Amino acid sequence: MKFFKAFIVLFLLNLSLDIFFNNAEGLSQCRIVTKPLITILLGVFFYLNSSEIKFQKRLIILGALTALCIGDIFLLETMPFYSFMTGLSLFLGSILLYSLYFYKQTLYNIDRLIPFLAVSLLISLALFYFMFEKLNNLLIPVMIYMATVLNFLKLAYLRYKNVNLKSYRLVFIGVSCFTVAQIIIGLNQFCEAVPYKDIYIMLFYGTSQLLIILGILMMKNHITNKEDRFLV
Repeated sequence: MKFFKAFIVLFLLNLSLDIFFNNAEGLSQCRIVTKPLITILLGVFFYLNSSEIKFQKRLIILGALTALCIGDIFLLETMPFYSFMTGLSLFLGSILLYSLYFYKQTLYNIDRLIPFLAVSLLISLALFYFMFEKLNNLLIPVMIYMATVLNFLKLAYLRYKNVNLKSYRLVFIGVSCFTVAQIIIGLNQFCEAVPYKDIYIMLFYGTSQLLIILGILMMKNHITNKEDRFLV
């Protein structure tokens, strides 16, 4: 990949600075630069390395990163509550774009799908148990958002055997990290304050986007039997 080493150094440095600014007293305003720069760096890196991907598909990923970038600004803690809802709406749009990209890469296998649905149901019930009292009139929007995130995770999970192993693992781990970040945000917003949430959210979120983009760039449509044997 072009400029891979330079990109990784810049990306990790910026992510570290963003986490530091988020936890340093009086420096949170610096995040107006570092937070959106996470997805800007990813967008530039993806654009430079995705020339072999069809134009329409490139637009989908760049659109998802753009929505995340704008959403990141609205989700800054200095913004009012309506900005939080706008930010989540933009994140919802980005998830739908990612899901659209991954949809045709999935291979529906009932033996793999049933365990996933069972685990998803348990996660959903547990989250509603903890957040229900504070959801009030946001119950329906939160349900829609949660279902969209879990569907995103399902699509990443069902890419097994339809793409190469490296891409599968990177994307699935990335989407899992994204899901964890969204769960922490939900619990912190609608349940009670999560210890060190500023560190955990950005660490999982930044890692998720990095792994998803790398997984997309490393994707191949077919995998070998040798690779298949090592898939857990």
